[in-house]
Amino acid sequence: MFQPPTIAGIASAFPSQTVDRMLAFETLVGMFPGEDPRFITSLLERSGVGLRHIGPELESLLRESDFSARNAHWKTHALELSARAIHLALERARLSPAEIDCVIDVSCTGIAIPALDVDLVSRASLRSDVRRIPITESGCAAGGLALGLGASLARGGERVLVLAVEVCSLTLPGGERTRTDLVAAALFADGAAAAIVQPANADQDSRAEHRPRILAGGSFLLPDTQRTMGFDIGDHGLRIVLDRDLPEVLSAAFPDALDAFLARHGKRRADIGLHLMHPGGRRVLEVWESAFELPAGGLVYSRQSLERFGNLSSASILTVIELALADGARVNPGQVALAAAVGPGLSLEFLLLEWPSRA
Repeated sequence: MFQPPTIAGIASAFPSQTVDRMLAFETLVGMFPGEDPRFITSLLERSGVGLRHIGPELESLLRESDFSARNAHWKTHALELSARAIHLALERARLSPAEIDCVIDVSCTGIAIPALDVDLVSRASLRSDVRRIPITESGCAAGGLALGLGASLARGGERVLVLAVEVCSLTLPGGERTRTDLVAAALFADGAAAAIVQPANADQDSRAEHRPRILAGGSFLLPDTQRTMGFDIGDHGLRIVLDRDLPEVLSAAFPDALDAFLARHGKRRADIGLHLMHPGGRRVLEVWESAFELPAGGLVYSRQSLERFGNLSSASILTVIELALADGARVNPGQVALAAAVGPGLSLEFLLLEWPSRA
């Protein structure tokens, strides 16, 4: 009988510098001198973010710099965070680097050719013949996309390292800044997360029954929404695009897209015992809760991730899964967990997980 692949280990890594709401307020006032401080205070209070980790020194973010300089800093921070996340994920999976057959690495906050994975082969002591699959353009959805792709490869017998790393703080452009830039600066943060996806027959660990299995993954592209989320790319670097109508667009799309995905795999909404939604922001989480009439606490791990780490773009969905596992979250027998993320396109990424059940 076919057994779905397992998430054998998952771990995150963050810069040592932390920014609470008070420090965020002081920094944003300096970055956006034309904004009313009362608006900045209100924005931070409503964001759902309590603490964030930022790689670059805050003083450097107040100074103008060109894209070349910011991109060089992105690579430095991304490699350091990635190496730490990979090491811890391998440790939790009780695996050596030599046992990894494929690396899927995702990041949208910088550009490197060759990709980050080339440097990580030596930094993380991976095999020189490891298959490398870098993904740049899928934004916040890329973590979910990579886990689904990793599961497909694991079904073919490969042990896959999924890595998501973002240094969102470095995408804020110099010069004239907009209200959208302010919203992004109040929400996004820096960090990395890694997961090991492996074939079921490779999981001989005594803890295997407590590990989630990836039953299915799927994508749904919303038509005519290309300008709702993404980056404008130019001499200024990466300037974020966030349409204020994004929550309304998602509210209309979520139910039909999810129902179609579930039906394709013989499931219904009632079969979902745990919702793990990418914490794109407070309003996005509220839309998901409303669309599926979730009770209070229905997105507890998504809210925890947003409050403790901010929006980490592609890495966030991995931190949500990590938090749920660390807390010992369980579902009722016969139920499953659903992970979901939203990225540019707009693209919805879904993962159906066979989650450890309550005894």
